[in-house]
Amino acid sequence: MSAQAEKVGRKTTGDTAAYSVAYRPAKVGAETHFVPAYAAGRPASKCVLDGRHFEPMTHALVAKLFADRPGDMVHAGTFFGDMLPSFSKACPGRVYAFEPVLENYVLAKQCVEANGLANVLLTNAGLGERIDVAYIDTGEKGHRGGASTISERGQPTMLTTIDAYAIADLSVLQLDVEGHEMAALAGARATIERCKPVILVEDKKRQCDEFLEALGYRRAGRLPGIFAWALPQDKKRVRPFIREMRQAEVS
Repeated sequence: MSAQAEKVGRKTTGDTAAYSVAYRPAKVGAETHFVPAYAAGRPASKCVLDGRHFEPMTHALVAKLFADRPGDMVHAGTFFGDMLPSFSKACPGRVYAFEPVLENYVLAKQCVEANGLANVLLTNAGLGERIDVAYIDTGEKGHRGGASTISERGQPTMLTTIDAYAIADLSVLQLDVEGHEMAALAGARATIERCKPVILVEDKKRQCDEFLEALGYRRAGRLPGIFAWALPQDKKRVRPFIREMRQAEVS
């Protein structure tokens, strides 16, 4: 990597740099991104540096869901904003985006500004069952980037709830929060019951199944990186989207 390939993003107060994060600029089509240098080896970073979307079928599914049912979106685990321009374009309402790691938030904020994403509300916080203070473990021997986890030690961060935002018309709820999905869903119960969104969760340990089933949700399918959940009446329209994309991938 040349010296020109790595730049520094800065938030300033007057003439004094208050905070800076090293990044590598990248383009995905017309999108401008700022890939954190400390996480250049992460899968999402590698894709964006190569000019491609990470988990492209998630991008395609979100676009199809909004074409079928317009509304707002929750996007948690924003990382450096690699999915923000795509989700912003697909969403006719507002994208409520959450990123608890300060370094990631700074670069995601730059992404919002550089791409003019007027419908994105980005918050430097994680999602939980209640509003609280927590810690996020970004790693001791190198920054984990998007794989950082809520822990008992590490960088202080704020937890908020989806219910606290009183979202009027949530159509898609997407969570990639490194094992913290259940707490985030618990803090969204009232919103889920009111808005009945399609729910996309990473949930590698399948900790959310019982909670979602109790709310009347059923699994509508799986794509790389996510499980899709919907109410029975919505499952009938969501499942064909997923089947179509999986078949296209095979062919």
